[in-house]
Amino acid sequence: MAKVVVALLMMGSATAFKPMATPRLSRRTAALNMAGVAYPENAERIKVGDAAPAVGLTKAEDDVDDTTVSGLFGKGTSVLVNVPGAFTPTCSNTHVTGYLENLAGLEAEGVDNVYIMAVNDRFVMKAWDDSLELDSFREAKIKPELIADGAGTISASMGLLVDKGDMGGRAIRSAVVFKDGVAKYVGVDAGQPEASSAETIMGMLKKEREDAEAAKAAAEAEAKAAAEAAAAEAKAAEVLEGEVDQKQALIGIAVAAAAAYAAYGQSVTPM
Repeated sequence: MAKVVVALLMMGSATAFKPMATPRLSRRTAALNMAGVAYPENAERIKVGDAAPAVGLTKAEDDVDDTTVSGLFGKGTSVLVNVPGAFTPTCSNTHVTGYLENLAGLEAEGVDNVYIMAVNDRFVMKAWDDSLELDSFREAKIKPELIADGAGTISASMGLLVDKGDMGGRAIRSAVVFKDGVAKYVGVDAGQPEASSAETIMGMLKKEREDAEAAKAAAEAEAKAAAEAAAAEAKAAEVLEGEVDQKQALIGIAVAAAAAYAAYGQSVTPM
């Protein structure tokens, strides 16, 4: 029977999702299992246009509903930041901090949610949440949340799980922007956060917004020019029609005058 692995989502200052219960193992069985820890196989790496994976998330509190990763990212614009591990220097001091410092900028560019995920258990992620003082950032519209991908299920479902040897399976440093459940940007880094940094995400979203605004302005200008041309053409036609009517009126007057003159000439008696 296939092993059931459930990822964990931490909402606010409390853990919102927990792994499904697994049978208690004897010490001997546990020792034997430690010899070969099996992580899930990577799926094809996620790319722009792919849907968010349908990996299950199990609630740990009654007021939080069970959901899936696809359900979590199914509405609005969300940024999923994948980091190799909680408490690691680069992740804590540079990568995640960059997002926390730029929440207002991300919100201005249309981001609704920021999720930070690592292949760590929920207890480690809860401690990291406290260490990062994420509660102090949750007064804003964007509330940064942590996802504990304990067995690497979510990372593998996006093709972003890597074997780090003694450190075990880890998520590849990356960021995915989902809009209504579909990936619109995928940035993967081999080292320091660059393609997956908050600055890069903001730059991408800003350019996309500016391009959309420029296209809208161009379309509006084209529509305005077409309307003005149509109005000018209608005005010219109206003037031409008026000139034709005036010409016809003058011709009518001339014809009437000629007829009157002819009638007058016939009515005059020679002396």
